[in-house]
Amino acid sequence: MPTPDDDSAGGRIRRERRRARLSQRQLADRIPFSYSLLNQVECGARAASAEMVAAVAAALRIDVSLLTGSAVTDQLPGQRADIVRPIREALDLYDLAPDVERPTRPVQTMAKAADRVCQQVRATHLRTAASALPDLIAELTHVALTSPSTEGWRALASTYRSVHDVALKLEHRDLAALALERMGGRRAGLRPVSCGDPPVQARSVLAGL
Repeated sequence: MPTPDDDSAGGRIRRERRRARLSQRQLADRIPFSYSLLNQVECGARAASAEMVAAVAAALRIDVSLLTGSAVTDQLPGQRADIVRPIREALDLYDLAPDVERPTRPVQTMAKAADRVCQQVRATHLRTAASALPDLIAELTHVALTSPSTEGWRALASTYRSVHDVALKLEHRDLAALALERMGGRRAGLRPVSCGDPPVQARSVLAGL
């Protein structure tokens, strides 16, 4: 009888399925592959095809790299540093005078973009989220410094929370701590803002900025 290999695609599928608290049959019902095949793949009797891996990732709402073994979190420290470097530079903008010539999108549009980034982080699409964060932070920082509003502050706080989560997952704890400080949580003794917090809570947290 084949021995399951935790480092194979089948082993990763089994791990992520369990994290999602699904049985094999429940997952099989969500993908265009049979329960029998899924069982064989997880047990190591059959190899997982690229189509099956993609289908499982979509069903579990996770990045396919978590199943292929090429996740951002598996990269070398230098590669992870390259991913977060633009985010660090964007956070430094808060200490600089605003660029009055900088064009920005409507606050409502940026707020929706911040929510999308938050969802990408939750789905462990870290590279996608990290690539979107620098420009979004720069735009929202500009708005916060030139025409502040509750919605703008809340969206900026949401991006800081996303930076915090991305940085922790990529093992850049100093950047995660900086993101918390930017949110005002550490300085004001208040908890970090999470995506979905109502405006009143966000405003109270941001009082420390």
